[in-house]
Amino acid sequence: MDPMLEKIPEYPGSSIAVKREVTPYMDYPWHYHPEYELIYVEKSYGIRLMGDHIGHFNDGDLVFISAHLPHVWRNDQAFYQNNEDLFVDVYVIHFLEQHFGDLFSLVESALIRDLFRKGQRGLRIFGKTHELVSSQIKAIYRSSGFKRLTLLLEILDLLSKSDEYEPLSSPGFNNGNNIVDSERISVVYEYVIQNFDKPISLAEVAAKLHLNKTSFCRYFKSRTTKTFSHFVNEVRIGKACKMLINSNLTICQVSHNVGYNNISHFNRQFKLFTGATATEYRRKHWQHAASL
Repeated sequence: MDPMLEKIPEYPGSSIAVKREVTPYMDYPWHYHPEYELIYVEKSYGIRLMGDHIGHFNDGDLVFISAHLPHVWRNDQAFYQNNEDLFVDVYVIHFLEQHFGDLFSLVESALIRDLFRKGQRGLRIFGKTHELVSSQIKAIYRSSGFKRLTLLLEILDLLSKSDEYEPLSSPGFNNGNNIVDSERISVVYEYVIQNFDKPISLAEVAAKLHLNKTSFCRYFKSRTTKTFSHFVNEVRIGKACKMLINSNLTICQVSHNVGYNNISHFNRQFKLFTGATATEYRRKHWQHAASL
């Protein structure tokens, strides 16, 4: 595994780092950094990991992340197969709190300090706030100097006053700053994501971390606040949701393709995680798409 502590390059003459990347696919490792981050995925889709959160993202994904929260965006497998119709277009802003001196300690910055606290879980932004912030992020990319700085402060002010967000990672997630722990959890995440469609052996995964099954289960839950079996089912059901929306596969075929050999078990897990049956879920999303 590559080191999980990412070094964000400094931009000469600027207190914030701003970039736009247009690439065939996302190839970031599971990582964290001391910088705060705003990421706007204008075009792409796949799976998002953040702390103990796992979910799917699509065009328009907008997230604010406070320092040291492990995260990664990974595209669906089709992006890595030289498909010329698929690509990534993403804007990313990084900044260090200490570069702003005492600004965020002022009385007027109380709401922004609260935003930084909430951002420790990662915040997915939606609604009118999404529309305004995504537009401002593009404006920051096009600007420079003091204008770039004032635009960032406007974004933070806007986010701090909004309730149009969804926390991603759980409050109890133990992210710490331990590089070794981050790498070990990354090994597990990567293995499950690559093998969700096959039988996953607890003993085999535990062996990857040089632990027995009991020690591994205890370790995994202490770091993610969920059991390993819950995490595996979470990944599989997330993949199933994607297949139900974007394909004409039967429910039985989807169940098999995401690693369930027992359709009854798949149906129970699907309703547990989504609150609906697979048929209801597909119908709801297809009806919504048809109305657009």
